[in-house]
Amino acid sequence: MVPTQRGLIRSYVSIAVCGVAAAMLAGCQSAAKHRSEADSAAADIIDQMQREALGRNEPFTIDRPSQTFRQRLMLEQNLPAVGPASYGVDELEEPEHWPNVGEPQPMERTESYMPETVDEDGQFVLTLVDALQIAAANSRSYQSEKESVFNTALQLDLERFRFDTTFFGTLQGIFSTDQASNQTGARGTAEGGFQRQFESGADLSGRLVVDLVRLLSGEGRTSLGLLADGSISIPLLRGAGRHIVTEPRTQAERNVLYALYDFELFKLSFAVQVANQYFSVLQQLDRITNAEASYRRLMLLVERTEALHDKGRTTGIEVDEARQDLLRARDQWIVAQDGYSRQLDQFKMTLGLPSDARIELSTAEFDELMADAELMLGDHVPQVQVEIEENGEDLEDLVIPETDPAERGRYELDEDVAIAMAMENRLDLRIAEGDVYDAQRRVIIAADQLRPGLNLTGNATFGERRSGIGSATAPDARLDPSDGFYSLGAQLDMPWSRRSERIAFRQSLIRVEAAVRNFQNIEDNVKLDVRDSLRDLRQQREGYRIQEQALSIAERRVRQTQAFQEVGRADTRDVLIANDALLQAQNSLVNSLVRYRIAELSLQRDLGLLQVDHRGLWNEYELNGVQNEEEAE
Repeated sequence: MVPTQRGLIRSYVSIAVCGVAAAMLAGCQSAAKHRSEADSAAADIIDQMQREALGRNEPFTIDRPSQTFRQRLMLEQNLPAVGPASYGVDELEEPEHWPNVGEPQPMERTESYMPETVDEDGQFVLTLVDALQIAAANSRSYQSEKESVFNTALQLDLERFRFDTTFFGTLQGIFSTDQASNQTGARGTAEGGFQRQFESGADLSGRLVVDLVRLLSGEGRTSLGLLADGSISIPLLRGAGRHIVTEPRTQAERNVLYALYDFELFKLSFAVQVANQYFSVLQQLDRITNAEASYRRLMLLVERTEALHDKGRTTGIEVDEARQDLLRARDQWIVAQDGYSRQLDQFKMTLGLPSDARIELSTAEFDELMADAELMLGDHVPQVQVEIEENGEDLEDLVIPETDPAERGRYELDEDVAIAMAMENRLDLRIAEGDVYDAQRRVIIAADQLRPGLNLTGNATFGERRSGIGSATAPDARLDPSDGFYSLGAQLDMPWSRRSERIAFRQSLIRVEAAVRNFQNIEDNVKLDVRDSLRDLRQQREGYRIQEQALSIAERRVRQTQAFQEVGRADTRDVLIANDALLQAQNSLVNSLVRYRIAELSLQRDLGLLQVDHRGLWNEYELNGVQNEEEAE
């Protein structure tokens, strides 16, 4: 080979080595860059799957705000803390060798919701809207559910990567001495290549290897090695077909859909839970007010009874009874206060806030709930009239009367209509139905493993390598396709022993049966949920209307017994019983209304009609509009 040709080859080799080195350096990205790319891939997947699963898009990120409401409370109210972890990830001290993980993009890191209302004591006063948004931003269970969706999206990104063309490259340098031949030299190797799996099942790979061997003793001879090869493998029977090869990716895609469905179901249940606890805390606060009023009434009763006793109009026993009930009422008042504090602390934990944070709930929400009673239940309040024959024969025929449709609450649907709506909208039914289809696909995959394996293989190699300093005297290698080695073959794997595959196939059929049973169970439970929710609505509606009348009667009874006691027509025991009945009626009325409101939300959740956005706020279903449209048709 003439010197000019040798120099030209060495130039090509230098270019190839530089190319491999540049590709390797390009692949050496920082940890922050890898995080950014992983976040971007997952975000794109979630955005795409939201449209497919839910028919809408909404912001989704697992990156916590730079300052959460929890952190603000810890700092502003100077709450006790163990260490930096008490304030959040951003406050952690970075240990030695901590990588540069980067920061979220500004648009990806949402601002935490911060309530604005503060009372005169510096306590935050939360409305229900505040509580829902704070829970979405601070609740630990809410964050865990979001991270579950994100991790599922990352897994799908990995499955999709299986069908990308992947490149690899290595550089190696070796210094060696051969004592037998008294030769010292160095060998450098640059290798680059690619690999690609196609959706048909075919695997294609190729590589280029450059070896440069140089003696560092004697004449300093140099030899160049060049090797290029490629191979392909195509399955023709077992493992062939797009539906077989892409099954892991298909399942990963469906897993993201299921994760989004699960997250939506969680948001619905969590929003109803927050509302339930919110109103329960306010209900307990109302119990304190009622207990205090009862205590003050009994204080007046004790004073009045003692005055009557001094006049000889009551006995000492009646005075002691009144005093005992006064002590009992004081105890009930204290218990109500402790119960309020306990429920408020538990509610703070649900929101993801410290239990010792100084916050209160807005009583205006309770006032609005009471004001909306007629809107929820209608303004018809039937009077309870029971007529019983003296002989009592009609007691056997006593039944609960059917409710006039005009007297129903706003969400009290006919049962068949409600069940049909649930069948159409419930996301857990979609998941269960999808599980059946997934199980069927696994049967197909298991059946494919019972087939014989037949692979068509091909290989092409040309050039030669330089393995050590002993080959430094060899002439430079050339990439000459006309002087290469080529092969084409087939490999047949007969299915003579398929015990494990046979068992796996039979188990896959069993899983289909199990998936169908699970679907049927969920379907039946959906119907049960709807029927129970409708029954609960009816029960709480009737209970509220009954308690309205019971409260009116109890208030009248207290006034009458007090007046009768003054004129000697009632004793102290009558007044005490009437006061206790009034307290129970007050608490029962509020309890029925709160439970009816929660039952409304639960029914919308069970029908799959309640929607909760990324801020944690719900959008209730406009039932009247749908009914009007149906009537117009």
